Amino acid sequence: MSRFASQRFFHAILATGLLLAGQPLHAQNKYDILARTLQPYGALFYSKATTKALEADVVLRDGPAAAAEILNKPLRVSLQIPDKLRIETIDPQRRIVFCRDGQNVWAYPRDFATGIIAAGRVSSGETRIPDFRLPLKDQEIVFIPALFQILQFESGSDPGGKSVWRLDLRLMPEFAEAIKSDNWVASAVVNQDNFYLRRVRIKTNRWTGTVDVLATRFERALPPQTWKPEAELASEATLIPPECVGSAWQRIPLVAMPR
Repeated sequence: MSRFASQRFFHAILATGLLLAGQPLHAQNKYDILARTLQPYGALFYSKATTKALEADVVLRDGPAAAAEILNKPLRVSLQIPDKLRIETIDPQRRIVFCRDGQNVWAYPRDFATGIIAAGRVSSGETRIPDFRLPLKDQEIVFIPALFQILQFESGSDPGGKSVWRLDLRLMPEFAEAIKSDNWVASAVVNQDNFYLRRVRIKTNRWTGTVDVLATRFERALPPQTWKPEAELASEATLIPPECVGSAWQRIPLVAMPR
């Protein structure tokens, strides 16, 4: 992001944040709800936060053709800032694992890893995988809701009668332009009693993905063995060169995955 764009963007989110902060505490508007929903996720990226890890059980209901192997199967996503990620199927009959531990990346089974490598764009030199991060400073993280335009907001209930909010949103155009983001629109379903994110659907010009969130927990850190192949996986766990990881993000298109 250029210095000019960064300054303009910071002034915009500061103004919006001050406007939201000036609202009466009892007035729970749509941006208050978005802020409460996103707060634990944004806090992972705060430099002084003690909570740096997330483990979530999700189901990918809809996605690009490359995700066919993991559609409609329970998945576990383990993330630890700044550079650890594991995505795996929970079904023991058909284990698929993609794991990043710093600059080391491996996948299971071998044919899954081979497919990622074959689709990768191998460069002539070594490519370092960037850390997971937000293009924000610590003092800007609190204003994350100001990064979005809420296009539609409504109160309703799910099929079981539980009260939920439904929000359609997209990145603020100035911010999307500054970070060179693709155009996308997200739809979210949020519990009214605990601000728990239940479902996210993202539509882009190239693909559409829908994720049901079954369970989420936040931790200081996950066990070190999280990032290593278990004994029963070791024989087919295959290393993926760093320069091929870009294609891996496309093959495992969880829409909330930070870049």
